[in-house]
Amino acid sequence: MTSKALLALQCADELAYKKKADLLAAVGDPSALPANRDIVRRVLGDSGASEFFTRYSEIDSIIDRLQKSEVHWVTCLDDDYPDGLREIYDKPIVLFVKGNYAALKNDCIGIVGSRRPTRYGIKVAEEFAREFSRAGVTVVSGFARGIDGTAHKACVAGGKPTVAVFACGLDVCYPAEHRGLLDGILMNGGAIVSEYMLGVKPLQYHFPERNRIISGLSRGVFLAEAAKKSGSLITMRCAIEQGKEIFVVPGNIFAAESEGANELLREMPHALAITPEDVLDALHIKRESFEQKTVELSFVENQILDALHDEELHFEELLSVTQLTVNELTTALFNLELNGLIQNTGGNYYSLAGV
Repeated sequence: MTSKALLALQCADELAYKKKADLLAAVGDPSALPANRDIVRRVLGDSGASEFFTRYSEIDSIIDRLQKSEVHWVTCLDDDYPDGLREIYDKPIVLFVKGNYAALKNDCIGIVGSRRPTRYGIKVAEEFAREFSRAGVTVVSGFARGIDGTAHKACVAGGKPTVAVFACGLDVCYPAEHRGLLDGILMNGGAIVSEYMLGVKPLQYHFPERNRIISGLSRGVFLAEAAKKSGSLITMRCAIEQGKEIFVVPGNIFAAESEGANELLREMPHALAITPEDVLDALHIKRESFEQKTVELSFVENQILDALHDEELHFEELLSVTQLTVNELTTALFNLELNGLIQNTGGNYYSLAGV
């Protein structure tokens, strides 16, 4: 009864978090919510109460839908709710998880940054994510374009788990071009998580709400690169408010893409991180030994690497060189990116990694 009441309350998506928290404080025992219609109406208002009771009347079909989609759900009152998330004041009442739930219970480090990173930012995110995952840490990020996607890809390329926090329902892949990345996360022992029910779209206000979950799940949060008004700075502020460790790598002092990170570093110079070991040592995490995996490439993938040997090429130029279809080339490029052999340099241009 308690779990169902909390699930119904979480699925009342039109209700702000504060309203939900106020209702739980007013009623005390969540299992008593369905029977206390007067309290529910007083706290939520007629419209909010109507939404809650509608969701509660649908609760069995909601649970059935989650089960068919292989989505696990855990309430904030359950023993296996993530410890780091339990400690924040605005924790999700219910967390939806698809994939390996154990990845959330591991030591986690958040990696955030710009959606339009420079090559420097991409290289930083790749190296730090790779070394964190090699140390046995679960990298948590927001599945967005740019730094988020780069961090997830670095983990997948190494066959390591990573956790992606969605700003929508777990059956909505946003951005759409990350479908292959989503599959890679689930195939390599990672997980995708959200506080939103299946079918919920990635509305603009969901992204700042999502950020507190990234930092809440993590022991510390690392900022790879951020401009002055980057949304990733919201995650860093969340981490600070939650009492989490933060780490910032310095950026180019002449680049607008680094202004936000550099300003944060000026405010909090103790957050300086130059190497992945700086972060791991500060969190007292020992690096695990690992074996370098051998990457086997197809003829087409080798052809792409040869084409990129001396220059940067556009997607259309690679189509001409390889004579592949758009889907075939997209798949080959994705695999090469996952293996850390090439990089998307922006504007649909590609080069060898590290060039």
